[in-house]
Amino acid sequence: MAFKLDPNMQLGYVQLRVQSLETQKSFYKSLGFNLLNESSTEVIFGAGSSEPILILTASEDVVPRPPRTTGLYHFAILVPSREDLAYMVGNLIKMKAPFSGAGDHLYSEAFYLTDPEGNGIEIYRDRPRNEWTINDDGGIDTDTIPVDFNSIMALFDPEREWTGFPQGTILGHMHLTVSEINDTLSSFYLKALGLDLKTNFMNSAYFMSAGGYHHHIAANIWNGIGAPLAPSIASGLINFSLNLSSIDELNKLKQNLIKYQVSFEEVEGKIIVKDLNQNGMIFTVKNL
Repeated sequence: MAFKLDPNMQLGYVQLRVQSLETQKSFYKSLGFNLLNESSTEVIFGAGSSEPILILTASEDVVPRPPRTTGLYHFAILVPSREDLAYMVGNLIKMKAPFSGAGDHLYSEAFYLTDPEGNGIEIYRDRPRNEWTINDDGGIDTDTIPVDFNSIMALFDPEREWTGFPQGTILGHMHLTVSEINDTLSSFYLKALGLDLKTNFMNSAYFMSAGGYHHHIAANIWNGIGAPLAPSIASGLINFSLNLSSIDELNKLKQNLIKYQVSFEEVEGKIIVKDLNQNGMIFTVKNL
């Protein structure tokens, strides 16, 4: 039987390398992230809780990520309800936040922003699973159509106090740009990591998940087939974490990585893996 990644896996945090820690800190505070900890080189944010969801790390040698390279497309923050989405969007509009777009993806409604260093951010809510179009093979239909903005904003309550992201907000998914979508990428994500392919979007993007979700990780070639890797010291994505439900699940993943000859590091009970484009993933057991 083919290995499958822990169906109870949830994403944890995303870590970004930044050029200006102060500028990025100010921007993300204005979006509603709550400051948990900071030093001269790092800022740790939560989103409605004391759990880290965003880590900003600065270093002296960082360079801007060159255009049309691999790396982060966006990280996606999932709020618990449509009312919470209206609350976030309504308040951010009042603050003149730099929205770059919006889309209804059939299973979700999403709004997009870009931070001062070009990192993409999605804020979204999921429709209930019984409203998703799930095919016989387990694939999930998706599209990008206009959001019903008026319907969403009809739920906006201007009397609700602005306190930033609501309790229950999590890192919902990660969307990456890669050089190629091919058998090697499929082998890494679908066989070695044990994710399920939920949507092959026009052979230009794979949407992959554990446990039947629409996607925890997406990979696209929209920067061009053969897009070069960003320099290792470029601004942008360093890594993101994936929380498994038990040490047993972590060990099963470890054995499968060995089976598929995928190199990894083991550090303090965590398994650190990089994909073909050097996007880092940290698999851990929450509260271990």
